[in-house]
Amino acid sequence: MTWVWEEQLDNATTRPMMQDVLTWKASGTSESIISYHKERDTASAAGTCFMDAFRSALYYLGQPNLVTMEMWDAFEDTRPPEIQNGVAREDVTAFFNLLQRQSVPLDYDRLMVNLHSSSSANIETLHDFCKTLDAGAYLVSAGEDGIGHCFVVISHGPGKRLIALDSFDSKRDPPMVVIPLRYQQWIKHVKWICCVALKPGYQCRHGKRKSKTQRKREKRLKEQQQQ
Repeated sequence: MTWVWEEQLDNATTRPMMQDVLTWKASGTSESIISYHKERDTASAAGTCFMDAFRSALYYLGQPNLVTMEMWDAFEDTRPPEIQNGVAREDVTAFFNLLQRQSVPLDYDRLMVNLHSSSSANIETLHDFCKTLDAGAYLVSAGEDGIGHCFVVISHGPGKRLIALDSFDSKRDPPMVVIPLRYQQWIKHVKWICCVALKPGYQCRHGKRKSKTQRKREKRLKEQQQQ
């Protein structure tokens, strides 16, 4: 075994790997470096690949401003610091729950369900699986060599053409790259897939549910008025 000065490793090829090591060390976690990084989606220049994919799906559905980066930033401030190193599945679920409480008009019965039962797939098995999907926009969390990435699959119906939306950039028109799904040859495994669909007029019942104390207070007032 040998060692070199850190400065000697600082080049365009090794810099991302060095940053992963430094982040892992700074976290103080007892996890191995592979376990620490493997479950988080990080593969975008700005570190926002989950929201990039989510916004791509909403753009395709005709509602590009339904969920904004400001909403995500406010949510991110409430999460553990590990979210700065990438987005885990539990972060995604918590964000969807927040949107639901805020009555953002999405179909949460579909959004919350992981359609992919296996945690392992390459591009060929992913393509075959997506061929069975109904028409719609699907968020996909996939990975290559421990680095996770989110993108969107657009299905036009079972057995029909599949495309991928990737590399979101709000300064472009359209803001994402549109490619055949088969071009995503980097995929070594798939973690989860969910459907993004609109539900106009949606109102969260839980958000409007009155507390037990409030219900008792209103009951007493009503009884007093009837006396």
